[in-house]
Amino acid sequence: MSKVGYFYLRHIAPRYDKWVIPLTNGRFSSVGFNVVGVVSTIGAKSGRPREQPLLMIADGPDLLVIGSNYGRLPHPSWAHNLKVQPNCTVQFRGPKRSYRAELLSDDERAKAWTTAVDFYNGYETYRQTCSPREIRIFRLRPAG
Repeated sequence: MSKVGYFYLRHIAPRYDKWVIPLTNGRFSSVGFNVVGVVSTIGAKSGRPREQPLLMIADGPDLLVIGSNYGRLPHPSWAHNLKVQPNCTVQFRGPKRSYRAELLSDDERAKAWTTAVDFYNGYETYRQTCSPREIRIFRLRPAG
């Protein structure tokens, strides 16, 4: 990714997506159609609602979200929030829906990682950049 692309995705796109994704009923984002959704969590420390636009990978009825943090060393705050409070809502390809997050490990994580890298090869670069941190992968399952 170019420096301009990195800057855009890290600083401009999330602000734009928080506005445009709800406006388009979860179908359009800064990077195109049906790619990014907004995850609403509860802050682990603050207890306040938090919204974060994230790349979504559809996996059957579930969604995969990858805590790459653009290859930076710390885990993203939304990943910590989901780990502490796994109930969330997601607006992606339609109206908001309730989900429950599951942090993946072992074989399930390895399979999801392959799916993620096939979807966006940049994740592999991020993995190398943020080593030794293991990038968190969550499966979001529709809630009852």
